[in-house]
Amino acid sequence: MEYHHISGPRRHRKWLWSGLARLCLVLGLAGTISAQHNQPVALRELVSPTDALAAQDLRFDARAAELSLQYLQSKDTAVLEQLVQSPAVTHLLSHARNFDYDVPTDSAQALVRKLLTSPSKSPDPQRVCRQSMAFFAGPLLDEPHWVNDTLRYLPVGFRFHATLFLTYGYDIGVAFAQSASLNCAHPHFDGHGRELLYYAIHELHHVGFYSIKPPRRFSEVKSCRDLLWIAQYHAQLEGMAVLAAWQRRREEHALDDDSDYVALRDEAQMQREEGLYFEELQYLRERGDAPADQEAWAAVGIMSAQRLWYRVGARMAQRIEQVSGRQALIALIPEGPDQFIAAYLQLPPRPALTDHSTDLRPRTSAPLLPPR
Repeated sequence: MEYHHISGPRRHRKWLWSGLARLCLVLGLAGTISAQHNQPVALRELVSPTDALAAQDLRFDARAAELSLQYLQSKDTAVLEQLVQSPAVTHLLSHARNFDYDVPTDSAQALVRKLLTSPSKSPDPQRVCRQSMAFFAGPLLDEPHWVNDTLRYLPVGFRFHATLFLTYGYDIGVAFAQSASLNCAHPHFDGHGRELLYYAIHELHHVGFYSIKPPRRFSEVKSCRDLLWIAQYHAQLEGMAVLAAWQRRREEHALDDDSDYVALRDEAQMQREEGLYFEELQYLRERGDAPADQEAWAAVGIMSAQRLWYRVGARMAQRIEQVSGRQALIALIPEGPDQFIAAYLQLPPRPALTDHSTDLRPRTSAPLLPPR
């Protein structure tokens, strides 16, 4: 895989892995390396003091992934306790509680035990994790100017006060409050380390978005009107994050490596998915203040399960940027999801949509997949 090195002088990087530690990591001996060797690194340490990125308070922390591997290999309860008390696990627990993830949320220890013992879709999750750790400690930090891809879709002068964690076993990547994380063991990253970088762009954009327009707790949803807000909010949130990584993926010929970007270049498919999204949106709008019952939640479940938030959201965001400009798109973040949808609908129309009513799935109890 080809990497594009656009980092600042390495003499400004205070945090360095020893050659032995890097070699052990790549060879799969991460479980023998103390987590003390894998301390968080600040973005400002990776670039010249005169670089604009030096003003960003952004840190990269892979300790949770390393501790997870250590525990899986050693079963050392002291290592497990370190992991349970780590800020990365605090971040995951907060995310799970806010978005009602189907994992234990009563304690950090219960969550960690679930993540470390649940079956993985990967035949060898520990090997995938070691690969991810090598990329996270190497190319991801060697070329930190990819952070600018995220900043381009946030307000001018935006400053991060955040941490990007590398974790084990939780989703593929998530964000909440001032933290984001990537799952080192996810099969999507198996042999495709570059995907970690693209997903980092995506998740860090969520961090910026949340700081401007925070999400709502799913447990506080009472009415169909509440669900309508969620359906619009997460289309705006996910759509802008997908768009933030678009340019780099295109330049690096990586659009075919993620199903959302494949779908976005299929106009016929996107017309169908846009029609389905607005069908479900209209259903929630018409129900107004009616209770958020099983059928109403199923409408949101369809949007999530079929990835309409990501794809239709990106389609709308891209169209707004093309017609009105990037700054107009960014300005819609604090105005809220209602204005985002309204701005899209007020644009000059695309070619008339074909009637795809026969393609719409019946409203069922589709599983709700919380946002990444």
